[in-house]
Amino acid sequence: MKKLLALFSLLLLPSIIHAADVPSSLPGKYSLQGGSPKTEGHLKISSSAKDPLTQHIDIWMSAPPSPTPIRNYAVEMTKKLHVVIVNADFTSFMHIHPVLNATGHFVIDQQFSGPGLYYLYADGEPNNLDHQVFRFDVNVSKSRPAKAPALSPTGREVNIGPYTVDLSQVKLSAGGMDMIDVHILKGDKPATDLHPYLGAAAHAVFLNAKDLSYVHVHPMAMGEPMAPMSTSRPMKMGADLPDNAISPPDMMLHISIKEPGTYKMWLQFRGGSQLYVAPFVLTAQ
Repeated sequence: MKKLLALFSLLLLPSIIHAADVPSSLPGKYSLQGGSPKTEGHLKISSSAKDPLTQHIDIWMSAPPSPTPIRNYAVEMTKKLHVVIVNADFTSFMHIHPVLNATGHFVIDQQFSGPGLYYLYADGEPNNLDHQVFRFDVNVSKSRPAKAPALSPTGREVNIGPYTVDLSQVKLSAGGMDMIDVHILKGDKPATDLHPYLGAAAHAVFLNAKDLSYVHVHPMAMGEPMAPMSTSRPMKMGADLPDNAISPPDMMLHISIKEPGTYKMWLQFRGGSQLYVAPFVLTAQ
C-alpha cells in the first residue's frame, strides 16, 4: 500500500508544481489621494524563466459585484492606462503603458532594474468614471527586506542632464491649493528645445512617503487658465499637445495636496528627443 501511495504522489507531483507556478491575482489598494473607489483592481505578474528581472504584467479592473474585466477605458494623455512603478526606497521611477487586449487586460513585459519590493500604480478611467488608481506591492526576484524611503531634502533646484529644473517652492499647504512655478534652464538660459510628453508640457507624480497615496498632475504654460480640479487629477481641457509642439520653459503647477507629510515628486519632461525625470522632495503642512 505504501508503494502505491508513493507512486500516486509521484504521478500528481508535476500537476502540483505546475499549479504552484501559475500566479494568483493580487488585489489592488485604491490609492488616489482624495478619490473614491468605484471599481476593483487586479494584477497578475510572473517572471521570465530566462531573466527573473523581466516580469510579465497583466492588469485589469472590474466593476463589483461582477468579476468580468472592464473593456472600455477613456484615452487620457494619449493612453488608456498609465502605470507608474517605483521601488520601495523611491530611488527608481518608471512610467509605462501596457496594451489593452480584447479581453479587457492590460499586458506588458517589463524589465526591472534589480530585485526588490516595488510599488506599481495603475491609473486609468474605466467606463467613463473618475480616475481609478490602484497600488500593487510586487516583490521582484529574490528581494531583501524593503527599507522605508529616506527622503533627504532636495531644495528647489535639481540638475538633470543638460537641464536645471527650478521650483518656486518645496513647501505645500495640506488641504489647500498651491501654485508652483516651474522653470527649466539649459545652461544659464531658458530651455528652447522642450517638447510635450504624452500630450502635456510635463508630468508630475507625487507619492506620500507615509501612506503611499498618489497624485498626478500636469504643469501648464504661464497664463493658461487653470483646469477645474477633480480630486487629485485636473479635468482634461482641450486637445492633447502634439509631440512636435514647443513646450515653454516657464510653467505653473497647480497642486492640491490633501494630506500633510513628506512627498517625493518626479517631474517628467522631454528635452530634444530624450525623456528626463527630475526628482524633488517636498513637504506639506
